[in-house]
Amino acid sequence: MALHTDDMTPENFVITEDSLGEKVKKLIRRTVYPIYLKSRKNALEKNYAHVKNIGFDELFLGQRGNDYDAHRRRVNKIKSIEGSTVLILGIGTGRDLESWLRFNPKKIIAVDYFNYEKAWNKRKEQYKEKYDTKIEFVQSDIIEMKKIEDNSIDIIGSDAVFEHINKFHQAIDELKRVLKVGGILYSNFGPLWYSWGGDHISGSDEFVNGYNHISLDKDAYESYLDGFGEFTHSENDGRTWIRNNLFSYLKPNEYLDIIGSKLNRKYVSCIIDENAVKFKLNHNEKFENLAKKHREENLIVSGITIIYEK
Repeated sequence: MALHTDDMTPENFVITEDSLGEKVKKLIRRTVYPIYLKSRKNALEKNYAHVKNIGFDELFLGQRGNDYDAHRRRVNKIKSIEGSTVLILGIGTGRDLESWLRFNPKKIIAVDYFNYEKAWNKRKEQYKEKYDTKIEFVQSDIIEMKKIEDNSIDIIGSDAVFEHINKFHQAIDELKRVLKVGGILYSNFGPLWYSWGGDHISGSDEFVNGYNHISLDKDAYESYLDGFGEFTHSENDGRTWIRNNLFSYLKPNEYLDIIGSKLNRKYVSCIIDENAVKFKLNHNEKFENLAKKHREENLIVSGITIIYEK
């Protein structure tokens, strides 16, 4: 499928700074969440042993502890971001760019399948006086990044991208190609296809519809999608990914098997989806019918974080 060359930057795109309240929340998360997560660790691993046995070092119930800043710190402990060349996948309009810039990398190459040139230019203008890092934006398919040389990247980072890679085997081969020996691949991704809301739109209207993408037949599913009204490309409209066939359609163990066949594992964790747990409790018959077909662990794991080394 050819790249979309038209600029997809929203007309109302603006760059906003963290408010004082958001800064306080980040500080609270950094100090309180580690204590909270440690207190729940044993019970969570006992209740979801069948999930942990897939091959996860840690389990998280919901998004607490799964924020960008926590992941950047985890990567930085394994390999220093400062002075590194960082490749960011799926940069979109650049909302997570500064979370990397704060660690003072030497260079950032930011890639996206879609063109957001207006947003990228605004980001460059915003950060040129604040940071010394060289920033380069590239529109490219992840499975073939011709502008990036072999063995040239210290750290690859991505958030909410891997679930959208249709040819996942090829993508991992390409990421391995551009990584230096000793380089790090980090990714935090989800919701996964088989989880509640895994198509990025089911359940956004009514909770009970959260598994429509894997429970409805083709015609009923198309009718359901049409019910959301007129479609226009947007990062916030799940139909953007559906209409462009931008999903991996993989299960948690399949992601780990593919990545692990190419790179050396350093850290792997997953998110147990609170919506999936609630769905099982309130709509047990529907959930059990889906579990017979797809297995429970695939229905309740909504996100994965991985760090691997070349």
